[in-house]
Amino acid sequence: MASWTAPVENAILTLERPAVSARDAVATVTLLSPVALLIHGYHPYADDAAIYVAGIKKMVHPGMYGSDSVFITTHTKLSVFAHLFAGVVRYLHLPLEPLLFAAYMASLFVFLLACYTLSTRLFQSSLGRWGATLAACTCMTMPVAGTALSLMDPYLTARSFSTPFSVFALVAVIDRSWKRTVLWLALTAAMHPLMAIYAGAFLLTFHWIDTGRLRTLAGACLAAFVASGAIFVLTLHASYPDGYREAALSRSYFFLSQWQWFEISGLVLPLVLMGFALRLASKPIRDLCLACIVVGGVTVAICTCFVHTNGSLLLARVQLLRNYQMIYLAGLLMLGGYLAYVAGERNRWSMAVLFTGLAVLMFAVQMRTYPASRHVEWPGAHPQNRWKQAFLWIRTNTPKDAFFAIDPDYTASSDEDTQGFRAIAERGVLADHLKDGGVAAIFPALAPQWKAQRELESGIDHWTDAERIARLRPAGVTWVLLAANTPTGLHCPYRNSRAQVCELK
Repeated sequence: MASWTAPVENAILTLERPAVSARDAVATVTLLSPVALLIHGYHPYADDAAIYVAGIKKMVHPGMYGSDSVFITTHTKLSVFAHLFAGVVRYLHLPLEPLLFAAYMASLFVFLLACYTLSTRLFQSSLGRWGATLAACTCMTMPVAGTALSLMDPYLTARSFSTPFSVFALVAVIDRSWKRTVLWLALTAAMHPLMAIYAGAFLLTFHWIDTGRLRTLAGACLAAFVASGAIFVLTLHASYPDGYREAALSRSYFFLSQWQWFEISGLVLPLVLMGFALRLASKPIRDLCLACIVVGGVTVAICTCFVHTNGSLLLARVQLLRNYQMIYLAGLLMLGGYLAYVAGERNRWSMAVLFTGLAVLMFAVQMRTYPASRHVEWPGAHPQNRWKQAFLWIRTNTPKDAFFAIDPDYTASSDEDTQGFRAIAERGVLADHLKDGGVAAIFPALAPQWKAQRELESGIDHWTDAERIARLRPAGVTWVLLAANTPTGLHCPYRNSRAQVCELK
């Protein structure tokens, strides 16, 4: 037993640590940032990025998108992210695509710097610090159980900055520098208010453990559980706008009962591993593990008891399991540092093999996630994705006030890669299932409009032209984007192997 615990005891650092060269840290993460880019790729208009980019464009050009812009502005107005980028584009006259790429590279740098900085509070050995940082570099797009979150995304969103800011806040709490803690939490809140709340709860938990205030912590955990139960009871029979329950239930990541077994194991296994580490670790790793166990345990308990598909949906909306992002990130750094120390002490080449293998694995995962798009979608480069090619043609060749209808499940196509229509085409479109449905699931007031538009265009590829005109023209639709194999007699000035753009007249 002693021989097994020795690497842990030697690798872990107490708060009495040697000074770290800022120049070395900056040099390290500067070199690793492009490595992270090449491993994980870059897709500026995919998934959540499509909402944020469309929000930026809407602020720069207020007349863009028309009546469906509510699905963009409702989401982006809560963060300074879109406002900041829109201001830079508007007043400095910088092109958006290169700006987004530069900001994405900056976010990688800040993320890796934050992880390196935290690792200096956890590990005394350079192997441990390098291991933690390399783990963050190679595994940053790792999914967080079944929450629909990753540690970092291969595109730019508000979370690209709120995540590293939260890590810097944790470093400040470890250092007991409260001014820095408030500053970093404020920056996190400016970027992503919801993630700042969860980060604040985690930091407060860590602080109470660090200072030995376990009774206060126990009382706070009990209060959180009781308050959640009260919310559940008081809102159990609450009425919701038409379509809201449908929108909420379509988000499987809201409800543990809809998770797969391996997603559930992603909640339990990290806490079990940290439980084993508790007996071996010294400060602050022991405190960090205990904070993860407490936050994770309370969150799972609340979601198990009070977040159900047939119950109150208020707690589902706030997505309490997002707490696990910090748990996963802390666990990744601790595990990476420990494995690097153990491997590196025996053979430095084994450390290289370990992280090269992780990099290859994550590269393969990203290639499989975005199979029809270039791995790195460089600014200004011609797209490989056929859907994106169609969207770009629409941007260049259709009237700015054109309003589109598409099958609401178009993003589910295996070769669409969740590329966002609004962000790329810069045209209005009826609501889709994936992203607009996600917005409606968080903002109930949008649910009736989302449901009506989704039902209006559902099955569009299987209608006759007469049905398309009769159903869609009264809703203001002037163009349709159909699958390439859809029979139609409409005037379709653009067609490729995946899609055709047709004027509705």
